[in-house]
Amino acid sequence: MDVASRFPIRWPCGPLAVEREKRGPSAGGADGAVARRWADPKMLGLLEGSPFDVLVVPWAAGVPADVEQPGALAGLVAEAARRRLAVVGWVSGSADAAKAAAAAKASGLAALATDGAAPVAGFPVLRFRRRGLEPLDASGFVGDAEAVWPGMRPLKLDKPGDVDAVSGATSRPWIDSNAWYARLLRSALAPKAVWLAFEPPDDGRPTAADAYLVAMADSEAGGGRWVVSLDRALRVGLADGRTDAREAFARIARSAAFFARHAGWGGYRHVGQIGVVSDFEGGNEFLSRELLNLLGRRNALYVAVPKSAADARSLEGLDAVLYVDEAPPDGALRATLDAFAAKGGTVILPAGSKAAGVPDAAASHPRFTLFRAGTGRVAVARGPVDDPERLAEDAELLVGHRHDRLRIYNVGAGQHHYATSADGGAGVLHLLSYPSPYPPLTATAWFRKRWARARVWRADGGEPAVAPRVESAGGVEFHVPPTPTYWALEVTD
Repeated sequence: MDVASRFPIRWPCGPLAVEREKRGPSAGGADGAVARRWADPKMLGLLEGSPFDVLVVPWAAGVPADVEQPGALAGLVAEAARRRLAVVGWVSGSADAAKAAAAAKASGLAALATDGAAPVAGFPVLRFRRRGLEPLDASGFVGDAEAVWPGMRPLKLDKPGDVDAVSGATSRPWIDSNAWYARLLRSALAPKAVWLAFEPPDDGRPTAADAYLVAMADSEAGGGRWVVSLDRALRVGLADGRTDAREAFARIARSAAFFARHAGWGGYRHVGQIGVVSDFEGGNEFLSRELLNLLGRRNALYVAVPKSAADARSLEGLDAVLYVDEAPPDGALRATLDAFAAKGGTVILPAGSKAAGVPDAAASHPRFTLFRAGTGRVAVARGPVDDPERLAEDAELLVGHRHDRLRIYNVGAGQHHYATSADGGAGVLHLLSYPSPYPPLTATAWFRKRWARARVWRADGGEPAVAPRVESAGGVEFHVPPTPTYWALEVTD
C-alpha cells in the first residue's frame, strides 16, 4: 500500500471499540451500541465522494475481545474492499503482533499499524513511534505516536500545571502544534509519508468543526497527514443519522478533499531566515526541539538543519544560523559557520565557543558577546543556555527585521507557514487563525519577493479568489478578505 497518497480515518468499531468506549472518561450507556453500529458495512456510505480511502480499525490489544474482532469486522472489511478502501488494523497494548498479522492477512487487511516495536515478518506494518530521528525503514513511513491535539490551549484554572503554558494579557497565547515536528522529520529524514495520530479531546463536549480544520491544516502545513479521528458526539450523531452530524462530517470531508487536491504543497520547501543546527537528540533533544516549537509559535521563518548535513549549500539563503548543541562546533562545521558569517550572516553560538572576529563595540546584548567577522557577525552566549523561550526571543532580536521575507498584518492570534516550490516559481502561505472575540479583519501579507499574482483558497470548498496586489516599499502586498480559521495564499511568478 502506497501510503504517500492516502488519506486515513479512524473507524472505531467492533468488540475492541465497545470495550474502549465503555472505559472513556465521558462514556455513556449507549457508547457500546454505537461502536457496534460502526461495524455495519452500511456506515461506509458516509465516505462516498470523500478522499478518505484508508480505514484504521482496532484489531488487537492483548485482551479477550481480540478473538472476536476479525469476525465482527468481516462484513465491513468485505464492503471496504468492494469500495476499494484499504483497511489497516491497529495493534496496541500487549497484543501478539505476529498473531495479529496472521489474522489480518487472512481477513484481507492491507497492513497493520502499531506503536509497538515487535518484529512482524511477511506483512506490511506502519510503525508509529516515539518522537525521534531513528533511521527510516524500507517503507519510508513515519508515524507519530506522540502528536497532540493542535490549537490554542484554553486557560484551565482548576489545573495548576497548565498555568505556566498559558500566556498573560500582553503575551502570545500558548499554541499546541505538530507542524514543527513534521517539518523536522522532513528536513532530517525525508520520509515518504508522515502520519500523525491524535484524537479530539474527550471532555464530554462536541468538537467544533473549525477545530477539525485546524487539526488538519496544522498537519498538512508541516508536511504531515492527520489520521482523522472523530469525537464521541459526532460518532453518535452519525450513527443516528442526524442531519447536523452529517453536515459536520461533510465539512470535514471537504477540508480533507481540499488538502488532497493540493497534495503538491506538501513537497514545497519551507522558507527560512534562521537555520537551527543541532543533532536534535540525546542531551540536546529538549532545547533543540522545543526551540523549533517556540520559533513556530512566534511565527519566525526557520528551517531545521541536522548537524551532520550542515554545509554551505544547506545554509544558503539564510540570514542567521543558531547552533543549539551544548558542545561548541569544531572542525569542518566551525569552518562552515565562520565562512557563513564572513559573507554577511549572523552566527549564534553556545558558551565556550571560540571567539571569531573582533569585538563589536557598537552593539551589546545582555546574554551574548558580539563580534564582527567579515561582513557578518558572531554572537557567543555568555553562559549556559537552558531556556528555549528566551533563546527563541534572543535569536529574533539578534537577526532583526531588516531582511524579513514575510510580514503578516491583521490576523490576531494565529500561526503561519510559508513554503515555495523547488524551482522557486510558486509558493503557498498557510495561515491558521484561532478563536477571538473580535471579528476577522482584512489581512495583509507582505513579501520581499515581488510575486506577480496570488489566489486565496479556503478549505471548505469553492473557487479561489484573486488577492489584490499592491506594490510596497521593498516588496509587494496582497490583501486577503476576512477569513476565519484557515486560508492559503497561493503565490506565483
